[in-house]
Amino acid sequence: MLRIAICCGGGFSSSTMAASLEKQVKEKHLEDVASFQFIPFSALWGESAAYKSGRVEERQDDVDVALLCPHLEYPLKQDVDKLRIPCFILPMRLYGALPVEHLIEEAEDVLELWNNGMKNPILFPDEPRSMTAPRAISHRRWAAEKNA
Repeated sequence: MLRIAICCGGGFSSSTMAASLEKQVKEKHLEDVASFQFIPFSALWGESAAYKSGRVEERQDDVDVALLCPHLEYPLKQDVDKLRIPCFILPMRLYGALPVEHLIEEAEDVLELWNNGMKNPILFPDEPRSMTAPRAISHRRWAAEKNA
């Protein structure tokens, strides 16, 4: 099972998104395929105030891949050396708009790029900057349609 973090700074929209995705996982009987959880970006690698005070542990080992809210592009680049898991900035057009199956595909493909040696931030080869991605579906489906 693929463990996927939805990461944000504050967490209102991303925690709601993670809860919705986890609900969809259960409704569609995908529990053996993937799980979603919200993790604040700073808690992912242990820089939050709660972490420093000992109230929160670093969370990278809780997940296999992190999908980050679009506004975290710059912080990810700043903190890239602190991350041991693949991190992908969700394109603005896709944030909160993709069905759970598409986000699972996105996470699977990000993990594959990582396992093949790509470093953070993970980018699809034909998308040099995720913020400008022209698609409204998972990269896998978009590439298949483009190549059909």
